[in-house]
Amino acid sequence: MEPGEPLILLDGEGMSAEAAVVSSDKNGPDGSWRLLVGITAFHEHPRPTPAIHIACPAPKGDLLETMIDQLSQVGAASWRPLSSERSEREPRTGKMDRLARITQESVKQCGRPWLLELGKPISFEEAISVPGAVLADPQGLSPIDVLGARMSGNASEGILVLVGPEGGFSPRERSLAVESGLALIGCSPHVLRIGTAAVAAASGLIQAQASGSSSSQDERPGERASEGGVSP
Repeated sequence: MEPGEPLILLDGEGMSAEAAVVSSDKNGPDGSWRLLVGITAFHEHPRPTPAIHIACPAPKGDLLETMIDQLSQVGAASWRPLSSERSEREPRTGKMDRLARITQESVKQCGRPWLLELGKPISFEEAISVPGAVLADPQGLSPIDVLGARMSGNASEGILVLVGPEGGFSPRERSLAVESGLALIGCSPHVLRIGTAAVAAASGLIQAQASGSSSSQDERPGERASEGGVSP
């Protein structure tokens, strides 16, 4: 990198900084490259509300890493493994360490100010008792309707989307969810893979959130858009 080249620095905890390269050398640890920069401005970024959390069984193989990278890119606040009757084993410690590195790389790529958090495993029975939990289902409400219902309540609670394993949730689990009053959120009219459903749900909610924020800013208090014409 050349001196004077602009940079954006991120700490993953809501702070960013504008900077420019001053110099570079190989005096870092073990002879690695070291970059010296001059910071010109700091910016603090509040967490989006309501935060969008995802809980689902870990997809097999590399599909888990792909899902984590994509959840980070679209702006999900967190992911945690969901244990259900049809789910398989949870990610081991080494795998979770690898996923943490992926979230860091994703921040560099997409420029989000907050790291995607990786939470501890949660059982289905625990998850359905979390305030703001919703169940992903092809027959569910649209993301904008789910978000609207949440915003009319306590938006600070966030939304926890529960995505089922391969084969879906069991009949017993679906009955428990209905009895607990969970809303259903539709990601697609089709049957999706675990990771695809998780990313689709998060992306739909975050896009609806962005659209709602834009609309509220466009219409100021006391002002309304009106059609052209002559008033009587």
